[in-house]
Amino acid sequence: MLPFEQIKIVDFSQRLPGPYCSSILADFGAEVTMLERAGTLPETRSVFPGLFELVNRNKRSMTLNMKNEQGQRIAEQLIKKSDVLIEEFRPGVADRLGIGYEQVKKINPLIIYCSISGFGQHGPYRDRVGHDINYLSLSGIMSIPGQPDIPPSRPGVPLVDLASGMYAAISIMAALKRRETENVGERIDVSMFDTMISWMGVRAGRSLIHGEPNQNEHLSALNNVYETKDGRMLSLGAIEPRFWKNFCMASGRKDLLEDPRFGSPSKRKEHAEELLITLKEIIAERSCEEWENVLDWNEVPYAPVSSVDETLNDPHVKARGLIQEVETSHLGKIKEILFPVKFSGFDTDIRNPPPQWGEHTERILSDLGYTKEAITQLKKEKAV
Repeated sequence: MLPFEQIKIVDFSQRLPGPYCSSILADFGAEVTMLERAGTLPETRSVFPGLFELVNRNKRSMTLNMKNEQGQRIAEQLIKKSDVLIEEFRPGVADRLGIGYEQVKKINPLIIYCSISGFGQHGPYRDRVGHDINYLSLSGIMSIPGQPDIPPSRPGVPLVDLASGMYAAISIMAALKRRETENVGERIDVSMFDTMISWMGVRAGRSLIHGEPNQNEHLSALNNVYETKDGRMLSLGAIEPRFWKNFCMASGRKDLLEDPRFGSPSKRKEHAEELLITLKEIIAERSCEEWENVLDWNEVPYAPVSSVDETLNDPHVKARGLIQEVETSHLGKIKEILFPVKFSGFDTDIRNPPPQWGEHTERILSDLGYTKEAITQLKKEKAV
């Protein structure tokens, strides 16, 4: 039995943070009913091909018109039967739709109500709009370089969206546990900006603890990415003295161990720019494949920078069982990346493929007690 099989979630979210959150809970067995806008196919299903499917497996899809009186009544019925509600409207919108926390609490006092928004439900930035790149910028993360010789840049994956979804899932789990013991509901306020402040904290120790200006002390020529002879990129993580020694020996540069500029961690830090230039020259002498033949995975922390397709076909990814093939009614066979953690007592395999738009509308309405005739009438009235 999966840990959340008895948990019912009604998910009003449409973008990435909310669906990513509910996908984690669905992987753990929760019954997630995603409510999609009735009338026209939501753009979230098509903006980034394949993204929707990857964060909406193991869920049911129902179309609903929240601006319709009958649609609101159906939403109330679903809320009454649910343990968790997830929404990511701008602050105040849920209230106008009749599903704000105070309104929902009257319907279901024990509901775990999770709001995900850009800047949270209160504060001077409450009503500001934003995207991943804006939260990264304002949080200070965009000012922190990842390499010693390259200006700060935006990550290639939506860190803020994913981090917010994970924090939301963790918080919902905590609230469900508290409800078990105290028999109370919970209001959860997830701010995407706040999540990045939390992550930024691992680089703000000098400022927070010592009251001194922050410095990029994490940067090192020994923890960097370099271009090889054939134009590929190779990452090196030889920060510890033993790994630095192993790299020098493997690359045939034993002389660097005797170079007074690089003889100790403090010396290597003092002569960081010279070490960076030296390593650039050394890595550029061989192709990526040649470095693979020279370096030992077990003795030197290194890795070629793989493309997405290379990673998906990596033998270790396959051995870890991270990808599952799923049969869908509308897309044929597709591949999904599974929840990445392994458990000894249960599996988080995909039980149901990502649903078509409104695929389960009639079934859900039927479970709520609506007859076929009533469902037909609801469609005529454009409530669903």
